[in-house]
Amino acid sequence: MVIAVCAALATGTLLAGCGGASSSSSSSSSSAATGGGDTVDGTATLDIAMPVAQSLDPRQAPEPGQLLISAWPVYDRLIQVGPDARYQPMLATKWEFSSDGTTLTLTLRQGVTFSDGTPFDAEAVKANLDAYQKADKTAVQASLADVAGVTVLSGDTVELQLKKASTTVLSALSSTLSGIMVSPKALNSPDLAGHPVGTGAYVIESFKPGQSVVYKRRTDEGGIWDPKTGKPAEVAITSYSSSEAMENAVKSGQADVITWSAGDKKPFQSQLDSGQLQAHVLTQSTNTVGLNIKPSVKPYDDVKVRQAINHAINRQAIVEALQPANRPRVQPWPEQLPGFDSAREGAYPYDPAKAKELLAQAGHPDGFDGGEMLVAQVPGFSAVAEAVQADLAAVGIKIQVRVMDIYSLVTEWAKAPNPLELMYMNTSSIDAYSWLQRLFVNPLWRPAGADPELVKLTEGVDDPALTDEQRAEKVGRAVAYATDNALYAPLWQGSGGYVATGKVRGLDDVASVHGGVADLRNTYLAQ
Repeated sequence: MVIAVCAALATGTLLAGCGGASSSSSSSSSSAATGGGDTVDGTATLDIAMPVAQSLDPRQAPEPGQLLISAWPVYDRLIQVGPDARYQPMLATKWEFSSDGTTLTLTLRQGVTFSDGTPFDAEAVKANLDAYQKADKTAVQASLADVAGVTVLSGDTVELQLKKASTTVLSALSSTLSGIMVSPKALNSPDLAGHPVGTGAYVIESFKPGQSVVYKRRTDEGGIWDPKTGKPAEVAITSYSSSEAMENAVKSGQADVITWSAGDKKPFQSQLDSGQLQAHVLTQSTNTVGLNIKPSVKPYDDVKVRQAINHAINRQAIVEALQPANRPRVQPWPEQLPGFDSAREGAYPYDPAKAKELLAQAGHPDGFDGGEMLVAQVPGFSAVAEAVQADLAAVGIKIQVRVMDIYSLVTEWAKAPNPLELMYMNTSSIDAYSWLQRLFVNPLWRPAGADPELVKLTEGVDDPALTDEQRAEKVGRAVAYATDNALYAPLWQGSGGYVATGKVRGLDDVASVHGGVADLRNTYLAQ
């Protein structure tokens, strides 16, 4: 959640936040009142229906989203990502790049302790970052690849030496992998995977890998440094077998909060109308979905064919029918990040006649066999794929659809000749350079190689010395090039949200939503 009283500055060489430390414990009694006039039920258990990770050790997590879902009650991070897509203070209250951008100095929050009594300080930060860098062939090690070393300057100050000047280190320090701070005493514990020890408001009570995890509120004096957290007595997170099972759980009151991926209110409408349930949309999520297109596969090597695909898809109709909580997207870039231009959203209006005209100009007046489109096995994606298939068929492009689990799909896309893929188009970061690399350069997503001109346009975007305006201008040129050349066919931006029982509060005060997953540390139950 947003801890500080002022947002991070992202201009010049200074990216910092300001905010004071607090050792105040949050309410543990049922009589505490919130700012909105509700009375907190401090004896309640907040039951959340979401996928539980197999391990709570950051070094064993394959990606940050699932670890955030499972471990936010116990683990804080050095930096927080705010809902406005800016960095916010968390355990670090300030961060500053050197004039040449090759060192980053962190000022740490004082008066914070791990739940085992160990003080949180610069030595603890160094111990964590050193351990992550030694975690061979892991996601945490990869995210810290640009860090050359860590030096303790004082009890509350630590310096990171960087291999090159780059803003991407801030993504690592805000990540729910390498940004997580574990008690140094627990870092080498053989049972850390099931017994996390952090600075958060809760301690572990029970854990069944992949099934459930239960946390209970800390009771040590001053142990809860953020007074907005720790309101429920317990937090229980449980995996369910299907979206239908989650829907039934929240309808029956078995779960207090569930994810709401498609944003379709129909299954809950009567309970929403009566006030038994409430729906919250993650309107600020940078999560984006669309078609990857392989320009290396004929006839998709012709820009007119790719442009025809963009004109052929009725994004508005697809979103209204199948993803009503989200927003249609034309340019391959979320609006919260620098370089987004609302004018580009008019680049490819739904126009089947224009699509046919472009296909004819490309030498395909009667259309063509478009091959196979791989589709991520995500709730709602199959119906979207069928709608896209119908839109393309209407202009003469006949494609087949094959649904695959995400991990298999990523591998298949990187090596196979499939020309199209319906998949997420994002990374769990707010760093513009990281997004450019993911969308336009990374060989996993651009298996035939990146466009040399686009590679050139992405250079220097991660320079810490750039102002906001300079960074936005550089990013904008790259996004404009990708849009004009129709390297993708984006469909929508957004990730649905949450459905909750009527007593849940705080779902309008969530952060870290930019990978489609929110930090629920400020969520609680009212009496």
